[in-house]
Amino acid sequence: MKGKKLLKPALICLALAVMSLNGTALLADGFIVIPRPPRPGPVSPFPLEVVRHDVRVEITDQLATTSVDQEFYNPNASRLEGYYLFPLPAGAVIRDFSMWIDGRETRAELLDAAKARNIYEDIVRRLRDPALLEYDGRGVFKMRVFPIEPRSKKRIKISYHEVLEKNNGSIAYLYPLGTEKFSARAIPEVSIVMNIRSATPLAGIHCPTHPATIERPGAKSARVEYMSRNSMPDTDFKVFITPASGRFGFSLLTYRSPGQDGVFFFSASPNYAGADSEVAEKDITFVVDTSGSMAGRSLEQAQNAISYCLGRLNRGDRFNVIRFATEAESLFAGLTVPSGANLRRAEQFVRQWQAAGGTNCEEALQEALGQAGARERPRLVILVTDGKPTIGATDDEALLRIITRAKHGSLRIFPVAIGSDINTHLLDRLAEETRTFRTYIAAGENIESGIARFYDKIRSPVLSDIRLAFSGNVRARQIYPRDLPDLYRGSALTVVGRYQGSGKAAITVSGRVNNRNEEFTFQADFPADDSGHDFLLPLWAARRVGFLLDEIRLHGEDRELVDEVTRLARQYGIVTPYTSYLIVEDEKIRRDRGDLAESDMTLGRGLAASPASVQKQREEFAGMKDKSGSGSVRASSELQKLNQAQTVSETRSGGSSLPELGRQFKTVQGKVYYQSDGLWTDARIQEAAKLPVTRIAFASDDYFTMLKKQPELAPVLALGRNVRFVASGRVIEIYDGERAGD
Repeated sequence: MKGKKLLKPALICLALAVMSLNGTALLADGFIVIPRPPRPGPVSPFPLEVVRHDVRVEITDQLATTSVDQEFYNPNASRLEGYYLFPLPAGAVIRDFSMWIDGRETRAELLDAAKARNIYEDIVRRLRDPALLEYDGRGVFKMRVFPIEPRSKKRIKISYHEVLEKNNGSIAYLYPLGTEKFSARAIPEVSIVMNIRSATPLAGIHCPTHPATIERPGAKSARVEYMSRNSMPDTDFKVFITPASGRFGFSLLTYRSPGQDGVFFFSASPNYAGADSEVAEKDITFVVDTSGSMAGRSLEQAQNAISYCLGRLNRGDRFNVIRFATEAESLFAGLTVPSGANLRRAEQFVRQWQAAGGTNCEEALQEALGQAGARERPRLVILVTDGKPTIGATDDEALLRIITRAKHGSLRIFPVAIGSDINTHLLDRLAEETRTFRTYIAAGENIESGIARFYDKIRSPVLSDIRLAFSGNVRARQIYPRDLPDLYRGSALTVVGRYQGSGKAAITVSGRVNNRNEEFTFQADFPADDSGHDFLLPLWAARRVGFLLDEIRLHGEDRELVDEVTRLARQYGIVTPYTSYLIVEDEKIRRDRGDLAESDMTLGRGLAASPASVQKQREEFAGMKDKSGSGSVRASSELQKLNQAQTVSETRSGGSSLPELGRQFKTVQGKVYYQSDGLWTDARIQEAAKLPVTRIAFASDDYFTMLKKQPELAPVLALGRNVRFVASGRVIEIYDGERAGD
């Protein structure tokens, strides 16, 4: 067929030549542009609806094949004519393409970057929509689509090969989901399914941009799935694959603007195929609340959960079980081996529990920590409770002193709390003091599965008492988490921080396993300029903000901490009910005293007009500092997500309760832009009050002259027809001359 001519060697060479003009490997969804709108007046050049968007990716080692299957719907009463455009990734080769019109496969053509730019500029000038400027400077795969019948669908399929780059230990795959600007309404279904196969074992698979599910059917394979319904996705989908190198796989991602400190994301993942001998032998004590409040289903599920954990102790472990109510009762006099007889005795002990009495947390902790454990082994205490201490010491500091007196380097206390009638400050500080994490199970949730999932995470430690060291011409600072947690099989240690200097550097990971010191060194490159991973900025900021908010929540409010949270949250778009409240209050105060112009406000300009939203945020912020109750539990859980953020979605912890916040900002080239009344404003505008201002009419000759001189501004200009941003030492205001009042 005619369309198959696309695959001839000469045309493939042309494709590679065209794509070599593009300095960055940016993929893009295909979309249909309608140059002649279906009706007169100012309308979008994208009147079609994307009703289905399926992406299938097959990766074998570093070769990726991407297949895109899209379906468009014309909701209009008139027949349309348009062009299907697919901006190509650098280095990709078209494998297959299909679209049939009247029973015939349609012919397509490849355009170089200059011809593609003319198409984009023409659309911006005539239809006054700058969305396509995002692809300025890139080649494009173009095809005429006619007819597009009224109220009918059009299906298009395209696939291509590419060789993925490996850099700083990881193989990167990228597929942008930029469909928000190219569909007339929310997309009913978007799905991405990726199958990964490798000739060597894989250590880690990480998707930092979307809440994808990752399955590991074997040591050399993985499956990544992402699906959304009725959404307008606009964030690039990225996956990083880390092959194992011996017992671990290490990878480093960086982002750095010229003249600024860089940001890094370092990951260490155990080899999925590691031997059992590489798992540390541990001492573990299960401490379970059996007070009266646990009566009924709660106690039954807790019993099942402890049985599950007992059945999955590793060879070489030692264990004990303690129940506590008005007093504490220990099954064994001390830690013992998981022999068949001991496990049967433990199972019988657990099944005999009855819920009654008060909550003597003091005696339970003293009993658990008073039993001698080997200092060279990880010492884990799993504390399951559904209530606040009511008997013995009930004061936070008194109970924490028990931990302080017993604490040594290998002690780890994992609080598992049920419901909301608990002291979150006490439990969270137990986790903080012993470098662990907390687990909250809401009332009505399945306690058994919640504890089982938690235990599976920590069942097999592979490295404890971890430390990081950097050598070379690089200085790392503001590293999070501050106290590095232990590393377990099936998990990953992820560290985010800032760096100064550049060039080759060694990252040394050291720790202990089975009474011996271990040390691993990873050779990495910290660039002086790297624009490839701008999502790292909000990840670092989220962890920094989460740490500061936890300091405020657990140790009291401090003006300097509040000011830094406000600044970082505004600058990097860390949207939570707590941070948005601080931003709104800060901007309102400065506006009222004349220090901030109304036009320079970010979140404050939109949300201040909604008293209900402001009140809701105020209540959330106040609840954050409560010691118990549903608001306290929610705050603890959401701030822990910020502290451990590994995906962009986790930087907006709690945003689901205030959905309007997520629609008010976007991140472009590592900078955050806030929207109000159709105007996009650079978050840095508040610090640029003394800079000169240049006003340029949208789609004017000056507008395109600036774009030709500074093509790096194209993604910013693609935001819309009214944008204010900082560039080249000045404030640039793009305004729509057709708007009333301009």
